[in-house]
Amino acid sequence: MLLLFDNKIASPKLIIRIINYWFITFFSFFTLLAWSDSKTNYAIIITIDGLRPDAITNANTPFTISLIKQGSYTLDARTNDPPNTLSSHTSLVSGLKPNRHKITYNYWNHELGYVNVNTIFNIAKNKGMKTAFFVGKDKLEYLAKPGVLNYFESTGKAPTSVEEITSRFTSYFKMEKPNLTLIHYPEPDMSGHESGWMTEDYLIALENVDRAIASIIESIRKEGIYDETTIIITSDHGGKDKSHEGIHKENMKIPWIAIGSGVKVDYKIRNKVFIHDTAPTVLLALGIEVPEDWDGKPIKEIFANGRYKAIENFN
Repeated sequence: MLLLFDNKIASPKLIIRIINYWFITFFSFFTLLAWSDSKTNYAIIITIDGLRPDAITNANTPFTISLIKQGSYTLDARTNDPPNTLSSHTSLVSGLKPNRHKITYNYWNHELGYVNVNTIFNIAKNKGMKTAFFVGKDKLEYLAKPGVLNYFESTGKAPTSVEEITSRFTSYFKMEKPNLTLIHYPEPDMSGHESGWMTEDYLIALENVDRAIASIIESIRKEGIYDETTIIITSDHGGKDKSHEGIHKENMKIPWIAIGSGVKVDYKIRNKVFIHDTAPTVLLALGIEVPEDWDGKPIKEIFANGRYKAIENFN
């Protein structure tokens, strides 16, 4: 077979270049299809308020420890300055540092209005996805801007909120299957403020959350969609004595654990992770383009088989 260009026989080098071009084109196309078939359809973020990384090994938390072995993790991630619940959660869902989203305080009421920057909720909703938010502190309603969530529920600071949040999530998830969910547990922060971080009460509170997370994962497995789900477990801040004020390592260090669809198993993350990296990582997992102006960057190294490279190479 001869290839003719302008009635001339193509040189062997040109023929090889043409074959290589079409090979790369078809390879990239089918690689993209493979990504599409295996991408995450559901993403769940679980934030454990006030969780210090060293508490995981000091408390009786067998399920959380098992998740570390099942996924990718670091016990040396960093939260915001200031390390408080509202500011840190705003960074977590917006991919922005506090100097960009302007939330440094730790209180909220309806008169203050709602979040005024893009978050994973409105971005996912604009892509036709269902979104849900279950929280244990009313102040986090700040992030539940009307129109961007299919479902929002706050249990306040009730002592039984851990069990209530778990029960309400599992019931809703079974019926509606939201594509993006954030679950916030107010413990062990509440016990930390009352009794002190790393005290017996604090560690017992964490053990209750450990059992709650086990129930959540089990409910996802029962629905038969665990293999389509990426789950990230992290915290908003740590704590020292009875407070988390100030830039102390005990306040700033947080755990960051990812498991599920496409995530490497028993993998210790090498690069530094910040709380504002959570939002872009979730969008990447869901196959949604990450805003270029975000401070946070997706933690690409956690994904097995170079999943994210398929889209990058195709583009």
